[in-house]
Amino acid sequence: MIRYLLKRLFWMIPMLIGISLISFFIMHLAPGDITTTEAGFNPKASEESRQKLRELYHLDEPVIVQYGLWLERMGKLDFGASFASHQRPVFWETKDDQGNVTKGLIQEALPITLLINVLSLGLIIAIALPLGVVSSLTQNQLPDRAITLFVFIGFAIPGFWLALLLMYWTGVVHDWLPISGLHSLHYDQLGFFGKIGDSLKHLALPVFISGLSGLAGISLFVRNGMLEVLHQDYITTARAKGLGENTVVYRHALRNALLPLITLLGLAIPGLIGGSVIAESIFAIPGMGKLFYDAVLMRDFPVIMGILTIGSALTLLGNLLADLAYAWADPRVRRGVMS
Repeated sequence: MIRYLLKRLFWMIPMLIGISLISFFIMHLAPGDITTTEAGFNPKASEESRQKLRELYHLDEPVIVQYGLWLERMGKLDFGASFASHQRPVFWETKDDQGNVTKGLIQEALPITLLINVLSLGLIIAIALPLGVVSSLTQNQLPDRAITLFVFIGFAIPGFWLALLLMYWTGVVHDWLPISGLHSLHYDQLGFFGKIGDSLKHLALPVFISGLSGLAGISLFVRNGMLEVLHQDYITTARAKGLGENTVVYRHALRNALLPLITLLGLAIPGLIGGSVIAESIFAIPGMGKLFYDAVLMRDFPVIMGILTIGSALTLLGNLLADLAYAWADPRVRRGVMS
């Protein structure tokens, strides 16, 4: 197993380089650059000043040279500094000669996005698994039809439209939940449990919006997987041996039905990060999604590449975790991995 892990981790390096190379070239196909946005705020900016900005950021070099410079920095885990006026480091904090520490953009944004995604994934699993099991056990009955209707509604509703509707209903009409940010203005004056409650109120809507589409898809996936497994011969044999229905359903059927779901959850990591762009932009949450959206508008290439690289690494890590979970759930896969 250790040899398998080391081999997979080794192959992640060339894959990351290939992904970054493709992303870098595609990103530079977009019209404009940071000089376009920065000079746009100053109508008196001359072409000479724009050219100086291009030279400062090495944008006058060929694309392959720019990528080489970026790859050299990435080899040192240095994603450079943002093109924005604050010039903050992209990935991790830096310290100047006076000892002042400047936090990295991704360092601040990534924990927020991971928190939202972990809570969304927990919400999806906690609700989708029971819904899928109940739907499969009551096939073509009223509970199954009601759950299927809920699934189709979840697929059909646009996330941004539902987010705006809930913001208006829960925040403006009834003042039940806050509609923006992570904390209230009086957050620092609250006690420990008050801070937790305040944070949960701010996270309620973003987590629900982020998890809604995944909730609908996973529940339908579990339902179809359970229906396929429940008709297998070994399930009939287990029932013929006199095993209880709960043992048959949850120990034998559900465990085998979850094997394809493990891969789906592993691949859902980048989808959750990408989907956070909508939730974080609408609810003004300073996470990876909003940071990426703002960086694209500003043509902030170092920030864009940093986020794409982190997202790619998380995707590869999710695939690795999915393979390990597969090996844990299926002894046949485990023997194949260890051999």
